[in-house]
Amino acid sequence: MSYFREARNVELSTIYFLENSFNADWTGISVIKSFSNAYKTTRPVVCVRVLDITNNWKEIGSTSLFNDYSIVIDVFAKSDGQRIDLADYIMDKLKDGYTYYVHSQTSGDPETLTRVDSGRIHIRRFYSNRKLDFGDEGVDEYDKFRHFIHIAVRKDRT
Repeated sequence: MSYFREARNVELSTIYFLENSFNADWTGISVIKSFSNAYKTTRPVVCVRVLDITNNWKEIGSTSLFNDYSIVIDVFAKSDGQRIDLADYIMDKLKDGYTYYVHSQTSGDPETLTRVDSGRIHIRRFYSNRKLDFGDEGVDEYDKFRHFIHIAVRKDRT
C-alpha cells in the first residue's frame, strides 16, 4: 500500500469533493487534476491544482507546522453564462469546507485509490474569483469562457 503526503491528499480530496458535488447536481462536468489535460477533455472542465504551500510554525519553539495550501481552480466553460454558473456553484460548495481523505493505492492497481476520512479542510482565504479575458481575436475555444478561482485552505489538526 502506498500512501500520499498531506499536500497531495489535500489536492485529491478537493478533486473528489468537487467530482461528487457535480455528479449529484450537474451532468457532463469533468473535474481533472492536471492543467495540461484540460485542453484534452471535452468542455465544461474544472481543473484543480495545488499551486503553493505556506508553512507556519504552530507556536514559538515548536517543530510542528500549520500548512496552508493555495489551490487554483480553472473553469473551462462552453458559454459565458455557464462560466458564471459553474464559478458560483463551486464557491457555494467550497465555502463550508469539505472532508479531508488520506488516499492510498495498491501496487497491483495504482489507478484505483482508496480513501479514509481523516478530518476536514476549511477555506482560510478567498484570493480571486474572476473571469479570465484573453480578448476576442485568435483565442482558443477552451480559453474563450475561462474562469479563475484561487483559495487558501488548511486541514484541521486532529
